[in-house]
Amino acid sequence: MCATLFPALAEMPYRTVLRKADDHFANEEWREAIAMYDLLLERRPSRVKTYVDAVVSSAMLNDSSSVMAYVVRSEKQGVSLDSLFSGVDACSRAIGHTAVYEQVLLLVKKEQPWFTRVANNYLLGYYSFRRDAHKMIAIADELLAVMPDHIGYLRAKAEALLLLGAHEKALAVQQSILKIDSLDFDANVFMGCYYAMKGREKLDSIDERYLGGEDNLPASVRKKTYTREKQTIIDTDIARAKRYFSTASHARGNKYLSEQLASLSSLTADLPVIS
Repeated sequence: MCATLFPALAEMPYRTVLRKADDHFANEEWREAIAMYDLLLERRPSRVKTYVDAVVSSAMLNDSSSVMAYVVRSEKQGVSLDSLFSGVDACSRAIGHTAVYEQVLLLVKKEQPWFTRVANNYLLGYYSFRRDAHKMIAIADELLAVMPDHIGYLRAKAEALLLLGAHEKALAVQQSILKIDSLDFDANVFMGCYYAMKGREKLDSIDERYLGGEDNLPASVRKKTYTREKQTIIDTDIARAKRYFSTASHARGNKYLSEQLASLSSLTADLPVIS
């Protein structure tokens, strides 16, 4: 079609037309750029970059039908959706319009539902990059409905819950990961950090109550009572934290884990001295 509309262009070398297309794209002349891409695809119908630029240009015009036309055309030429999506992601970031990438993914998901899982995988990565917790959870739940034991999807959901401050729900998701793989490094580190933090908070709280002296208990009884409380925390929360950190350390030891284990091991039920 372009060859008949622009006969002069049809006679130009491929590289000359490509340069004109790139100039139009750089100047955000989307319709002119698309005209060049149509001509380029007539000559080289399987070039991935041309489809990427054509899709992005069409999306910038909010022309959904044009976007899908290029997607379908690329599929007929054997271009994988992975290649197309990756290219659109990089291109949309380069021009500072990352929403274009999301727009294309959602459109393909809607128009070609048999590619829902592929589109959702890319959407999950995009929303993780944007730290969009609510959308991360929505997409992760869609994926988990099909593959409930997929650790990557569970991990993404736990991350989103943490972003929302839903620590207990994130803890439950991490526990579900460990039911699938008890040696999972990240889940063990998360659980270790969680119980170490909670344990230390409880120990500090006991010390503060002991120093406050507001319970009116005899001195000997107070000391035994608070010592017993601290020992219970050391035997439960702190012991759990050490167990999770040890499991993670066996899988992939590092300085942080060693320091955490040493710090937790140094904790005792000793009470602070009352001045």
